[in-house]
Amino acid sequence: MGVMQMVNKKGGGPFTQVDEEAFETFAVYCGLALHHAKLYDKIRRSEIKHRVAMEVLSYHGVCNSDEVNKLKKAVPQAESLQLLENFDFNAYSLSAVEKPLYAVYMFDTLFRDKFQYPHDDLIRFVLTVRKNYRVVPYHNWSHGWTVAHCSFVTLRKTHIFSLIEEIALYIACLCHDLDHRGKNNAYMKSMSTPLAMIYSTSVMEHHHFNQTVTILQQEGHNILQSLTREQYKECLSLMKHFILATDLALFFKNKDRMKEILTEGNFEWERKDHRSLAQALLMTSCDLVASAKPWSIQTDTVKVIFQEFYDQGDAEKKNGASPIPMMDREKAAEMPDLQVGFLQGICLVCFDLISQVLPATTQLLDRSKQNLGKWKQLAAESKNKQLAIDIEVKKSDDNHEETTD
Repeated sequence: MGVMQMVNKKGGGPFTQVDEEAFETFAVYCGLALHHAKLYDKIRRSEIKHRVAMEVLSYHGVCNSDEVNKLKKAVPQAESLQLLENFDFNAYSLSAVEKPLYAVYMFDTLFRDKFQYPHDDLIRFVLTVRKNYRVVPYHNWSHGWTVAHCSFVTLRKTHIFSLIEEIALYIACLCHDLDHRGKNNAYMKSMSTPLAMIYSTSVMEHHHFNQTVTILQQEGHNILQSLTREQYKECLSLMKHFILATDLALFFKNKDRMKEILTEGNFEWERKDHRSLAQALLMTSCDLVASAKPWSIQTDTVKVIFQEFYDQGDAEKKNGASPIPMMDREKAAEMPDLQVGFLQGICLVCFDLISQVLPATTQLLDRSKQNLGKWKQLAAESKNKQLAIDIEVKKSDDNHEETTD
């Protein structure tokens, strides 16, 4: 509250009603000015605090020199390098040092003769990416590595993409789940999380992309520095396109459009919209590659996927919500049925579409079909076991009724 007293009107005479009204109007603007000045000061202080917080995060969120030096001394194993060229490669077989080592190796194999980048920056970039994946059951560094490996094998087998597309795809795959919290977009929105307030659609995917750009902008991490301004802009745009394509909510629209194009028989790589669709479906295929791994790897992966699902379901229950069956650990017996539905409704559809435009990926379709057959068998066994239990229960009930009679 403020008070202003005015005396001795210039020129003499009393203050009129018009003078009073004019001053009241002026007082309103004075109040607004003071209010905005306080808001500006508050915003300025918040921005400074934000900058300090970002500096702290940048310091703790990047790799250190010891990690870089350790990786520089590591040597890939010849046997592993041969296996690396196949979609079946098992990321879980790699040690903590080997994963970033082979991530660097794959990047070098794809790009060292195609564009210039400081090798130490590449090592720092990969190690910092690893550091920015959270410790969650599934959407972690191992998953990011596995998806990047799928893109590596695909790019080694095909020659359809430009250099910028290849760079964007590999980096996007490696970084596509950065800072994932083990919760999906629906959870983020239902819990009104800060991220959900920032992004209205594809909440986590937008966050993953922004985290990727943040790492690239760190000192000593910009592996794209030799690109021209236009190339850099194109690369970031493609990376965003690829990472957003991992939102399965977008997949359904993409697959319907691609089905339509392929049915009409007029798919053309030269057409921008067709190429964009193929890029998105390839990215989705890489993200779903766990479903196209050998059975032992597939089952190990499904266990950690459902552990993450159940953790989210538990969190939803604590907040008074009822999780869907897939995320309810009390319905774990339905896992085989859920896997059958997932493979039939999403994975096989995606792999089938991408194999039609990129035949080199046909193995993904074939392997996922094999896994589907095994999940169907498990689902049938689970149903028979449940049926036997139900029959036993019914017999017990019938015997109880006869005894009562």
